[in-house]
Amino acid sequence: MEPQIQPAALRRTRQREEARRAILDATEAILVEDGQDLLSIRKLALRCGYTAPTIYHYFRDKDGLIDSLLEERFSRLLQRVKKVEVTRDLVANLREYCRAFLRFAASNPTFYRVMMRGSSDGGERQIKSAEAARELMLVPLLALAQEGRLWTDDVDAAQQSLWAVLHGTVSLRLGSPKYAWSKNLSEVAVEAVLRGLVRSPQSRNGKGSP
Repeated sequence: MEPQIQPAALRRTRQREEARRAILDATEAILVEDGQDLLSIRKLALRCGYTAPTIYHYFRDKDGLIDSLLEERFSRLLQRVKKVEVTRDLVANLREYCRAFLRFAASNPTFYRVMMRGSSDGGERQIKSAEAARELMLVPLLALAQEGRLWTDDVDAAQQSLWAVLHGTVSLRLGSPKYAWSKNLSEVAVEAVLRGLVRSPQSRNGKGSP
């Protein structure tokens, strides 16, 4: 029989959750309105109604606060990637992973920008859920490499090329939102990189066309 949670303990748990939620929601609002550079604990305290010591109690510093917010958001990316229906077609799997990533980035532009900027000390942000999603997305690419179906033996270059196209596509849209980007940009970009990286099953044996 599981122990019952006492009302006082349950109330404290809810209060902690409410405090974290309010602080994260206020952080989100400031990031959307002002950007990461103008986020300060003082401004956040005024926005969320909790004191600076309380904020520091839940989050070690501004980077820790942003990391917690990003972790929550990018866990959604991980869930999207996990929902991709995996088939025996490695190229189709990789295509669907790319589409899931691009849809996520388009619907979460603020958090995408924050993740790409890195920490305030110049280091690269390591968001566990984002890293898990990235590793899962690369599974079909690594399988293609093992089958000898990549046009290069440099698997690192293949991975980096894929991410360069994905990040570049998102960054173009975010950097120039008023430009008349083609509605097919993402699809064409994904197809271009896949066709550039992957051999057909016949061409790996010297038969058939690329």
